[in-house]
Amino acid sequence: MLTRRNVLKAAGVCLPLPWLETLAAAEKQAKAPGRAVFFMVPSGVNMWRWHPKALGPDYKISSTLAALTPFRKELTIFSGLEHAKGAGGGHYEVGVWLTGNEKYKSKDGPVEPNTISIDQHIAGAIGSRTRIPSLVLSAPGGSVTTSFDAKGTPVNAENNLRRLFGELFGSPDVLSRLDRRSSVLDLVGEQAKGLSKQLGKNDRQRFDDYLQSVRDVESRLQADRGYFASKPLPISADNLKLDVDPQSQRQDYFQTMLDLVALALRNDQTRIVSILACGSGHEFFGQWPQFGNDTHHRASHATNYDTEAQRPKDFALLESVDKWFVAHLARFLERLNETKEGESTLLANTMVLFGGGMSWTHNPSNLPMLLAGGSRLGLKHGSHLRFNPHKDHMGKLDRSAKVQETTICDVLRTMSERLDVPADRFGDSRRSVKELLG
Repeated sequence: MLTRRNVLKAAGVCLPLPWLETLAAAEKQAKAPGRAVFFMVPSGVNMWRWHPKALGPDYKISSTLAALTPFRKELTIFSGLEHAKGAGGGHYEVGVWLTGNEKYKSKDGPVEPNTISIDQHIAGAIGSRTRIPSLVLSAPGGSVTTSFDAKGTPVNAENNLRRLFGELFGSPDVLSRLDRRSSVLDLVGEQAKGLSKQLGKNDRQRFDDYLQSVRDVESRLQADRGYFASKPLPISADNLKLDVDPQSQRQDYFQTMLDLVALALRNDQTRIVSILACGSGHEFFGQWPQFGNDTHHRASHATNYDTEAQRPKDFALLESVDKWFVAHLARFLERLNETKEGESTLLANTMVLFGGGMSWTHNPSNLPMLLAGGSRLGLKHGSHLRFNPHKDHMGKLDRSAKVQETTICDVLRTMSERLDVPADRFGDSRRSVKELLG
């Protein structure tokens, strides 16, 4: 029987299937599943360049966010977002970004339990529908994470791309037993051919595209292990590498990680992902030679409310690093947008929250945050929205928004509810953000 839970299996390898119309019809499922990705970059940004100056749908996109121009209609930019009572000040931002817990302190390690993060709250309700309830990732790995379980304990983050690939397509020891010229798809080839014959025309093309994308990823990952050494690769092996160091090879590292996340979402391995670039308050990435050979943390803490003319080198480095991460986000959104799901796209079925927990030095208000995708889930995009009194780009308090009108937890709650997971009492949330709903 052709069902959604069918997988292709052989030699200890389990290859799950992407979302397909035929499978959905077989299970009377009319639409593709919803997903959510939470991507945090800590330690602050160049606030002179991050937020657009104008509000509403007619804003001019800022220089920092320019790479997201193609996704303007699938994008909402926020000004004024924060957690209630200033949670996340100093370097406590990572621990509260997805929890909103004003009491949690994590600068030098947890001193008291946190509360559950929204990704784990959602995964607790719908995680059993996929093989991997949620993916928790960060470049440093381990307890450097934005994710916390129901007891407030950090959910260890994965940072090893080889292990991540093994998690998605088979354990490393299984992969090591593959013949030098074999692949996961070779092992399940006959089953794949049989399944393809059962699919309609549209699904057959989608399934073939999916198998090709798996082979592309696999080929590139295996290239650095000597696989297919005598066979030209279909695409450049530089696009995705398995054994790259997150510190010295950060460009390849994040490109690889996000490509694997896109593939995991595409084949419905998981529907919930949290990604943390690095910890807050320490120099995991060290210097950025391509942007002046300084450190991001030092530059972000040297600016305060100074003008760009007063701190040109610091603000220039911050903007360069900001653009670097936004460029990775844009590439990730394109991967989702180019993947078709029925009459929609993977991007339309996936909400992507991106941003950080610090604006100006140690300031947890007016946070740099945006939300992309999820239009099929009922989100309405295309605007720059402002909430709450906050210091503007001149360092002056803007009181034109209502006091504590909307918090980050309200946005998190809204995302959870778009996945049919109630979250009316999550953190400090008091309402769904109606401004985001179509």
